[in-house]
Amino acid sequence: MRHFELQKIRHNYSTFMTRLGLADTDTRKREYALARGAFIKAYRMHASLVELGQVVGRDHSSVVHACKQHEARMMYKDYRWSYNVACSVRDENPIEVLENPDIKSLLDEIKRLNEQTIELSKYKELYLTLKKTFDEF
Repeated sequence: MRHFELQKIRHNYSTFMTRLGLADTDTRKREYALARGAFIKAYRMHASLVELGQVVGRDHSSVVHACKQHEARMMYKDYRWSYNVACSVRDENPIEVLENPDIKSLLDEIKRLNEQTIELSKYKELYLTLKKTFDEF
């Protein structure tokens, strides 16, 4: 998985925990364990076991356990709610994975963005000059 995709998942985990009203702490309390499990199951198709473990502060075996326990935990109202919140965060902030990206098209995109950055920096300089001129009056 690419670094920026993993960063997006980390951001989504933080958003998820905030929505649940939980601090992102390393604890074994039930509400935290269920929340981590719900998030893991919602994002299992987007990252490897090790990567998901890193995101939630656990190892890959905890991710496997969370996936195995999903169906049984769906009987609990608080787990279902956490899982629904995780799915809504996932759907609101989708992880876009590039399948076999074309290097030439990526290089062209980088070139286009660099040119746009140069253009915007010119406007910034012009803005600062005009602002300085008007501030003197």
